[in-house]
Amino acid sequence: MTDPDPVDLHVAALARRLRGPARLRRSMLAETRAGLRDAAAAHRDAAAAVAEFGSVAEIAPAYQAELTAAQGRRTALLLVALFPALVLGWDLLWSSGVAWTGPAPAAVRLLAGVQDVASWGITALAVVLLVLTLRSRADERRLALAAGGLGALGAVLCGGTAVAMNLANLRQSTAMVAGSPLALLAIVLSALALVLVLTSTARALRLAVRPDH
Repeated sequence: MTDPDPVDLHVAALARRLRGPARLRRSMLAETRAGLRDAAAAHRDAAAAVAEFGSVAEIAPAYQAELTAAQGRRTALLLVALFPALVLGWDLLWSSGVAWTGPAPAAVRLLAGVQDVASWGITALAVVLLVLTLRSRADERRLALAAGGLGALGAVLCGGTAVAMNLANLRQSTAMVAGSPLALLAIVLSALALVLVLTSTARALRLAVRPDH
């Protein structure tokens, strides 16, 4: 029975410590493995190469910081892209003639205004966060926390107002969906967009509050 490869053991232990975007995580681990292989070949001793590289406890925080920053940046970028897309997509749908057939109640008009203001406000704040995530001196955990909190707030505000508007105008909303496949498609796509936001938000918040950073 052969002894376990120190490089494989080291990379596996590092992988168990890291959380974050899967593709970046795989890339970092592959790069680490390749670097250790090169060092092991130079030293002709894999254990010496691993020892020189540093223990998992020493190197994991720097790797995790990069992953946390990437998740915060990804969440901010998602907010910048999706919230304006939702507003503009629904505006386009309304302007194409797919709309309620009668005047909307005052409460619905108020909720629509709140939703528009919230969507553009979330977008503006997300742009600021996105710019901050590109700065090397930014605190990655605070930015991930801010991006996650902003995403959660946006999903609750925009999703909540959408549900409230349709419930307050249920008869016309039902007629619109029944009469237009495009309206149903827009509702499904909007729901999927909010699920994407909530998923990325949850990941950012989980990394921001991890105790073993």
